[in-house]
Amino acid sequence: MPAPLSSPLHDILRYDDMAVKFLFEHYYVSLVLFAKNYLPDIEDCKDVVQGIFLHMVENREKFTSIDNLKAYLYQTTQNRCLKQLRHEGVKQRYIFESQAVEEEAFYLDHILEEEVYVLLMRAIDSLPLQCRKVFRLVLENKSNQEIAEILSINIETVKSYKKRGKALLYKRLKGIVPLVLLTSWL
Repeated sequence: MPAPLSSPLHDILRYDDMAVKFLFEHYYVSLVLFAKNYLPDIEDCKDVVQGIFLHMVENREKFTSIDNLKAYLYQTTQNRCLKQLRHEGVKQRYIFESQAVEEEAFYLDHILEEEVYVLLMRAIDSLPLQCRKVFRLVLENKSNQEIAEILSINIETVKSYKKRGKALLYKRLKGIVPLVLLTSWL
């Protein structure tokens, strides 16, 4: 606790440079240490205390006694620290909730993608044998040329099987899988 102010109250309330400097030097460290009881970061504590002095000088706060001034400084420090903690809590909740929403959306998207993939694989399994072979190779990102070589068939035959298979797949999956998603996979 700092020693009592030697400057009379009326000098402080004039808010001249010397009185403000005296007040700041006399209470700054004590108020920062007091703020440290609430805020973990010393830089935040310093910012809070500097903000209090700035507000006090800009608004030329009036005090009836030195005790009234000290009470103002400590009470305002506590209030601003608590306000900052609440603000940080709100920010942290927002970040946590945003992350939870993103994770849930990712999870749901992943589930949907897996379900669509299972439906697509079932639909491919129901294709005629050669169309099925072609589409399994398409899903492995094989080119028409590679598919023709693997299956020992003509490129035009590969294109024909792909065209026929797509038509059958669109027909089987049109009410279940969005066309855009199906097109992107095939």
